[in-house]
Formats: sequence, structure tokens, C-alpha cells
Amino acid sequence: MRRLPATGGFLLASGVLALVGYAILGTQFGWPAVLDEPGTSALDDFVGAEQWVRAGFYVFLLSSVVLVPAAIGVQDALTRGETAAKVVTAFGVLGAFAQTLGWVRWPITVPGLADRWSDPSLSESERAATAATYDLVNTYAGGALGEHLGWLFQGVWAVGLSLIVLRAAGLPRWFGALGVPIAALWAVLVPVATAFEAATLEFWALNVYTAWYLWVLALGALLVARRVGPPAAESGHAPVAVTA
Repeated sequence: MRRLPATGGFLLASGVLALVGYAILGTQFGWPAVLDEPGTSALDDFVGAEQWVRAGFYVFLLSSVVLVPAAIGVQDALTRGETAAKVVTAFGVLGAFAQTLGWVRWPITVPGLADRWSDPSLSESERAATAATYDLVNTYAGGALGEHLGWLFQGVWAVGLSLIVLRAAGLPRWFGALGVPIAALWAVLVPVATAFEAATLEFWALNVYTAWYLWVLALGALLVARRVGPPAAESGHAPVAVTA
């Protein structure tokens, strides 16, 4: 049984960074609604707040990257290395990696498109081609990698993580039991809302996603503050009666 300042710190950092990124991009770039805008308008928005946008998405990128050591740390400390736990960790790493690939287009790829879009010497056909390239990059990196694969993988990890927490020693069972339905709901609702782009579903998906991230923040604090460990080993043998 031991405290996990590093793993807990990574979970706390992911939650805090996500909140900071949301605050920056929500106020400066109209995120997340801007994601649905075509390149002809989104590139203008990007040019108008480029430094803020690049900073905000770097923060989001970091919030996903730190989930990799967090997922590995949880498996190392709260499980006995079972195959199921390793599979859960693999989904956590893949989800963070897919999200990172989605975020990184904003500080790396989109600035080049925005520069070209702002070039006054460009013809109308060249501007149209630049906007179309933005739409393609946004659909693939954002829609396919970041949202669909990233959230699908992260949703599976979220459910597995809550089950690991439920079985772990040193953590309140009610806390693990609270995480299971939140994670399960988020694992279903977020990918479905993303796939069907239904406004009502997206509204509830955002709220469930926020609830799950708050649960992750609380988990990070618990791992820092409490001594935790894997569940007790199951002997598989019936207890033997000892007589004098």
C-alpha cells in the first residue's frame, strides 16, 4: 500500500489542463462550435486569435499526453497485472494517442493553411482549395482520429478504470461504484452523439464528459492523499481448519 503522487498528479494535471484549454478556446475561438464551421469561416476565426488558439490546443494536447503515464501508473499500482488490466491500459494509451493526433493539427498544420488563406495575392480558386484542405484535415484529424477513435478508446478505458478503482484496496468503494455508471454512460453517449451529431445528445454528452473528468480529478486527489494498492489475492483454495 502506498501513495501515488506521480500517477495522481498526472490525473489532476489532465483535468486541470482540460479545463484551462476549454476556457481559453471557449472565450477566444468559439470552441467547440467552431469545429462545425467550414474552412471559409473557421480560418478567419483562427487568424483573428491564432496565438490564443495555438496555446489552447497545446494545453489540450498536454491534457491527453499525461493520461498515458497515468493509465500505466494505475495498472502498475492498483492491479496485479492481469491480462484484462493490460488491455484496459492499452485502450487508455491508444485513446490518448488518437486524441493527441487530433489536437496537434491546430498548432502544426492549421497555421500554414491560415497563412495561405490570408495571402492577398491568392486567387479565388486557390482560396477555395485552401478552405477545402482545411475541411479535409478537420474531418480526418478531428472527426476520425480525435473524436471517433479517441473517444471510443478512451470510453473503454474509462469503464475499465472505474472497475479497477472499484476493486482496489484503500479507495472508497462508493467512489468506484459512482464512477462505473458515469463511465459507462459516457462510453456510450459521447461516441453516439459524435456519430449522429444530434444537438440534444451532444448537450448531454458534454455534461456526462464533464462529470467523468471531475471524477478523474477526484481520483487523482485520492491517489495522492491515500495509501492504495491492488485487491487482495484470491487463493482459490478453501480455508483449512486447524485443530489442536
